[in-house]
Amino acid sequence: MSRVRQKTIKTIAKKIIVNYWDIIREIWDRSEEMSLADPQLASKFRFEMYKQLVELTTDVPTKKMRNRIAGYIITLMKQILYLGKFTIEELSTKYKFRSEEREIKINLPEKQSEPQQ
Repeated sequence: MSRVRQKTIKTIAKKIIVNYWDIIREIWDRSEEMSLADPQLASKFRFEMYKQLVELTTDVPTKKMRNRIAGYIITLMKQILYLGKFTIEELSTKYKFRSEEREIKINLPEKQSEPQQ
């Protein structure tokens, strides 16, 4: 049987996905590139970056809840990108922040590219 998550975990994860879609999508795309070489390393990278995003964007009281939110973000991204259960537009109608947008900077590892000349 599947695991039941608290409503707060679900709503926080959906709000983060809607309001920080560009950052989340960039993390996802980088991990997809990494998964060609090492899928386990890619999933660890994805989870660690989402944990960092949750920590920067929310004031979650415990580490356990932060980890559960990060894991649920991964589950939602799979549902959005692969299964097509719903779209980001459907989520944004309900979970968009009403107040001003907050700017968040996450230190993503640099992509390995050709040396600059």
